[in-house]
Amino acid sequence: MAFFAKSLRMAPRLSLGLSLGLILATSVLGGTTGKLAMADDEIEKKIRDEVSRRVTDAISKRIGDDVTSTIDGMPDTGYTNSVWLTPSYANITSDNDSLIEEAGSEFDTDLWTVPFGIDHRFGDSFFLGISGAYANSATDIDVDGSDMDSDFYSDTFTVSPYVAYRFADYFFATGLFSYAYSDGKSTADDTDDVDSDSQTYSTELALNAAFPLGDFIMKGKAGWRYSYTELLDFEAEGDDDSDAHTAVSSVEVGYNLDPFVPYLGVQYEHVFPENVPLVDEGDTDFLYLSGGVRASVNDWLSLGAGVRAEVINQETNQIGGQLEFKARF
Repeated sequence: MAFFAKSLRMAPRLSLGLSLGLILATSVLGGTTGKLAMADDEIEKKIRDEVSRRVTDAISKRIGDDVTSTIDGMPDTGYTNSVWLTPSYANITSDNDSLIEEAGSEFDTDLWTVPFGIDHRFGDSFFLGISGAYANSATDIDVDGSDMDSDFYSDTFTVSPYVAYRFADYFFATGLFSYAYSDGKSTADDTDDVDSDSQTYSTELALNAAFPLGDFIMKGKAGWRYSYTELLDFEAEGDDDSDAHTAVSSVEVGYNLDPFVPYLGVQYEHVFPENVPLVDEGDTDFLYLSGGVRASVNDWLSLGAGVRAEVINQETNQIGGQLEFKARF
């Protein structure tokens, strides 16, 4: 059984759907092992996607805060360096309408992510920084009609250099590159543990806007994200990689109640996964609603806290929160 599970889980991947190899194998086996393999495969993709999203969002927020500090009407710190830390938690569960639940499985994931970074501002227009992140996930997988206990665990390490350039009063461009290594393992009753390590290369380019409107602080972003994942424990014949393009747009509205700034945000993402013939794609649209508050403790330290929920995707349900720490020097 462990052999079949490993062969299934190492099949070629589809970014937000089930791979052809998994569907065919599951149709043949028609049992618990095939369903667990599909669950593991889908969970690994969801975790990689969410880790990448958390890291890129944290970096975008940090750059946005730095850039707006030099805009008329926005807080001006006078500092050229900053260090930041944005720990977050997300609970990710399979949706009732998802492909994975249609196949007879469901999962529940706890994901902890700790992005951190340091950056430097050159003059008023150019920013250069580097970020790291550690993420830990634990997933419980259930299969309809089976008492088998299956779990998936992973540790992910990410490094991301990033850059921003302010080309007009209220507009700036951002870019980042990320490399992530994930150490994953699946466990199931009466089977050997299965390693599932992977590495992911990703990049994001975006145009951003930030400006004051009275006491309101307006921010927006439109960008493109690309990711490429290689499976390091792949043993079967065939491709061992997958990629996906994602269009990203977001809007955030804050209100200055010095020293507090409560805010509400909306972020929409559409994923363009690999096209695998004869395979159903999962839902590729995501809409995140967020809210929270940031505060300046003094001119060099700011803190924040917020929550975020995914509200339309039919593959997963997500809700979580984050803390924000930023020091300038």
